Order: sequence, then structure tokens, then C-alpha cells
Amino acid sequence: MKSLLLATLATLSLNAFSQSYLIMDNGITITTDSSGYSYDFGHYAFPQKVTLKGGQYFVEEGGILATIDEKGLLFRKYELIPEKIKGKGINYFLSEEGFMYTIDSKGFVKVTENALYQKAINFGGTYFTVAASEEDPTLIDLYVVTSEGIVQKAEVSGLKVKDIISFGGNYFMNNRGIVYTVAADGMVNARDEMRVGIINKKGGNFFVDSSGYFFTVSAVTGELQMPALPVNLRVNSILKMGSNYFLDQSGKLYLVDKHGQVFERVMRDHDFRNARVISL
Repeated sequence: MKSLLLATLATLSLNAFSQSYLIMDNGITITTDSSGYSYDFGHYAFPQKVTLKGGQYFVEEGGILATIDEKGLLFRKYELIPEKIKGKGINYFLSEEGFMYTIDSKGFVKVTENALYQKAINFGGTYFTVAASEEDPTLIDLYVVTSEGIVQKAEVSGLKVKDIISFGGNYFMNNRGIVYTVAADGMVNARDEMRVGIINKKGGNFFVDSSGYFFTVSAVTGELQMPALPVNLRVNSILKMGSNYFLDQSGKLYLVDKHGQVFERVMRDHDFRNARVISL
């Protein structure tokens, strides 16, 4: 019984990285949850007042931080927002002074300070890289931000961080064309069993390669997959890409859930051709 309870809690803790938002030109704010559903809960945000955006959060003038939890609920709070942002991702942003703001799966904010963060040089959706040596620029470390908002160093066998050439959401590609994925618990794995071309279009948990193939990454397991696609979807018509959703040229909305499955979501009261703020 105890083992079953622990396994259940572990599974629940991984239901993350797949909630987000988009803001229409009239201020209506649509949120998405980790199960692939979209909502209009009556939230408004003026697009021209959004000063910073990430996959699970955005900042409005006046130091107002809005976060989205795994159920698609939006929360606003006052927060001391740094004037100079060094980098940002899906669930974090970093100040020039080394203050790291992370957002967990429930929308809570954690703030930590570390001089190490000032050496950050490249930023992905749920990870970033840090220069490990001032003398040798090829020595670079990889850090991940878990679904619980915890920053931890990633040790990946065979990976030379300096060889990363394409930074995506919860994935990246090295100069040998191998895709690595980042799971919600921070585990990084090479997905060299999959043949992937050059990554041309990047979303938070999905991408399109140079051959026109559509790939998704499970937030739960980090599995790289080519899922079944909705019948109305034409990959070459994808126009705007968010953290866990994308819009096509005709304004259709598609969501990618925490397992990497793709769904078309129809919200008849909204014309998504008028989407102004996308979450990446």
C-alpha cells in the first residue's frame, strides 16, 4: 500500500510543463491546462502592458506577475520584478544580478539567488547553460528547472554541452543531430533512436523538422514521439507557436497535452487570428 501511494504521488508530481496562456488583441486571456484543454475564465490583460512573458507566466506593468497552474487557473500577485532580465524560459526567468525566479506546476513562485546564475549564457524552455570556466570557454554546464521549480545541475553521459546548437522548450539538439529531452523531474536523455532533421519550428513541448515531421515531447517521461495528428491539421500551415499550443494560418487552435498528444480545440466565441501575445 505504501509503495502504491508513493508511486501515485510521484506520478502526480510530474503533471507539469504543459499549461500556458494566450492573450487576444482585445485583452481576453485564454488559459490552457496540462491535459490539453483551453479555457476562457474571464481574465483580461492588455497586450501593450505585458512587459515579460514565458510559457507559464507573464508580467504586467506595475510589477504584477501572472502565473498559470496545471489546471489552467490564472493567478496574479505583486512581485519585485528585476529591471534587467538576463534570460527566461517556460517556467523561469533570471535577472542580471543572479536572482532566479521559478514557477512550479501549481503556479507558485520561488526566488533564489546564486552568483553562478550570472554566468548563464544560453536559455531553453526548462533549462539553461552556465559557463564553468573563465579560462576555457568550452567548459559549460547544463542546469534544468523541474516542474517543482527546483534548479539542479544535469549530468548527462556522453553529452558535451558546448555542442548544443538548437535550444528548444523541453528539448535541444546537438551538432550531431541528436535530440535530448528534459522530463518534468529534470531527467535529461538522448533520443538517438529517432531520426530528426533540422529543427525549423519550435514550441514548448513540440517542434517541426526540416522534413515537415511533427514531434512532441512527453512532459511526464521525456519521451520523444511522432503522435497522431488531428485530421484538420496541416503541418505546413502552423503559424504561431506557444508553450503547449499552436495556431495555424486559418486561426485554428491546437493543444499538446502533458503526454505529447495533440488535440484541436474549438472556442467559437474567439477568433484566434487576433491572438496578440503568445506564450513564448
